[in-house]
Amino acid sequence: MPEDMEHIQKAIREDLQKNRQYVKAMEDFSQMKTNEKRVQFALSLPFVQNHIHLEEYDNSKNSEEACQLRTQGNQFFQKKNYVKSLKLYTASVLKAPVTNMDCFDQSNSNTESNDVELANAFANRSAVLFHLDKYEACLKNAELAFRCGYPKENHYKLHERQGKCHRKLNNLTKAKKSFESAVKSLESSTLDEKKRQHFTQNLESLIKELNSVDCKVDLEKELEDDCRKSVNCNQLDVPQIDKKEQNPVFMSASSKIALRESAEMGRGLMASADIKVGEVIAVEKPYASVNLSEREQEYCSHCSMRVECPVPCQQCCDVAFCSLQCQEEAWSEYHRTECKIIRLVQSMKSKLGHLALRMVMIAGFSYLMQERSNFCSDDVSEDLGYNKDGCYDSEDYHALYTLVNHGDKRTPEDLFNKAVQTVYLLKCLELTPFFKNCPVGQEEEARCYIGGHILRQIQMLPCNAHEISEIHWKPGDPTITETVEVGSGAYALLSLINHSCDPSVVRHNYGNVCVVRAIKPIHKGEEILDNYGAIYPLTTRAERRAKLRPQYYFDCNCDACQLDLPLYFDIPEDIPVFKCQECTGPIFILPDKHISDSECSSCHRKQDLTETVKKLQDSTNQYHVALEQVLAGVDMETALMTLLNHLEFLMTRISLPWRDINNCQEAIKQCFATQANSYILP
Repeated sequence: MPEDMEHIQKAIREDLQKNRQYVKAMEDFSQMKTNEKRVQFALSLPFVQNHIHLEEYDNSKNSEEACQLRTQGNQFFQKKNYVKSLKLYTASVLKAPVTNMDCFDQSNSNTESNDVELANAFANRSAVLFHLDKYEACLKNAELAFRCGYPKENHYKLHERQGKCHRKLNNLTKAKKSFESAVKSLESSTLDEKKRQHFTQNLESLIKELNSVDCKVDLEKELEDDCRKSVNCNQLDVPQIDKKEQNPVFMSASSKIALRESAEMGRGLMASADIKVGEVIAVEKPYASVNLSEREQEYCSHCSMRVECPVPCQQCCDVAFCSLQCQEEAWSEYHRTECKIIRLVQSMKSKLGHLALRMVMIAGFSYLMQERSNFCSDDVSEDLGYNKDGCYDSEDYHALYTLVNHGDKRTPEDLFNKAVQTVYLLKCLELTPFFKNCPVGQEEEARCYIGGHILRQIQMLPCNAHEISEIHWKPGDPTITETVEVGSGAYALLSLINHSCDPSVVRHNYGNVCVVRAIKPIHKGEEILDNYGAIYPLTTRAERRAKLRPQYYFDCNCDACQLDLPLYFDIPEDIPVFKCQECTGPIFILPDKHISDSECSSCHRKQDLTETVKKLQDSTNQYHVALEQVLAGVDMETALMTLLNHLEFLMTRISLPWRDINNCQEAIKQCFATQANSYILP
């Protein structure tokens, strides 16, 4: 594998400097005013060509290597290092040849194959998953082992394991059936008579134990539980926006969303109607997404769902999918092209470079060439990106193409480094059939044109791509909670939402689908504001601005920055400042005045806060009970409703800053996070 992109860029720069050509090269490069010309310039430099050498590699299936990986996994399994053994068993699954992908079709229960090495890998995965208390995943892996041709003489092992899983899950009827199947399967085993008798006695003892328990399980409920606990689904169902409430223009958003444009902030989104705390205002699937290379075998390469039961690519051993549907969609959209080069792309160590390439692969050579006249020539100007029907469609490449990329604000050195990265990606593409339909004699022009698209997306993504993440947590122990990055996605609608250090919305991922909810009341006409990674309770205003400026090219002037709101431990928590219901100005509780005779500091209107204070006390008492439920990880749906009501009350009646507002928001975020991509630690 070649060096990563940072080393390649450094080597090119040093060679240019050594030959006293760096200054001249940057001067000449700065005269290139379009991305297409910048790519052409980088391609023409011998120093660039000298440092980018790509060769095809073998990432095909191999039974012997799959067996070796499984053997290594067995060694770690015996040492009870289950995490390491699971990774090796997964690698074995992906390396093992697969002749019939229909085995992964959950709608067809009769399909079987004779891929024994693959079956063995799934069987071993089921064993380690049992020891990790992942019983649903264990059952599914065992089922796939059967379907892939697991040797009949070993069937009794899997049936017994399935029985133990069902018993752990309190599916007693299924447990009994599995143990009975294990007894029957012993007839095909190669165990000697003594071991067979011993095994039979143990199974019959388990069956007898189940017979003594009331096994009249509601089978319909059991089926519902199985569906809800879908193995590759570590979340609740993705929230949906009712069709009646769907925005006619912004197709991934609620009808309460509208476009807002200003000279200071550029394009943004605002509320066209009042939005309540917790309300879903957007559900967006990315145009494209990629996983971090180190997450590629743990999460679906197509939808970023955690993979407990991997569906492999039929040709390569570098990616895993959560379902046959994802495998087929990925192959159709981009993996057919990417399959042979994914390791080369990952070796760059640039997730956004990979994402830019995948966007171009999804758009496709033919589409990009046919639509050439519809893409702006100067690579700087942006329009809204409506499609021909006047809709802003997240699945339309043009909507992503028109996002701001700050090409006019970047230094020649920055643009040159990105052009070098583009050359690398173009050379990767040349190892694939991507350019196969290019007319003879137009190869160089087409290569620079496609490179221009890649370079534009490489500039666009740092200020528009959104992280895909998963929460790792342990109910009852709030100290063991961590948000883990899985990958990145290109979201056309989310990219229109501007930043605030005190945002009005929060994002959570369901796979790679992003759900946006209000985290405070948003009134009609107010701008909808997201957070770009710098919130006021955790960092000072100077630190936030220093973090945002180099990536997003603005100095934040949001309300939190204008007011210079304090850090978390400096936020008041003893005596709240109430909001005037006439002008929203502050009402201070003064020690020498009764709350029934309070006065707004802005409009000087007298107000009786007696009832408001009583409601605050009642709501706060309920809030503390709900907060304890969240911290304990119990009855969180009920707790969530209490938290939403409390936050709505606080945001309506209490002025910022007030610590309970921050705490309540964080508890609500935790509830929503556990409904989305979440993994309960063993």
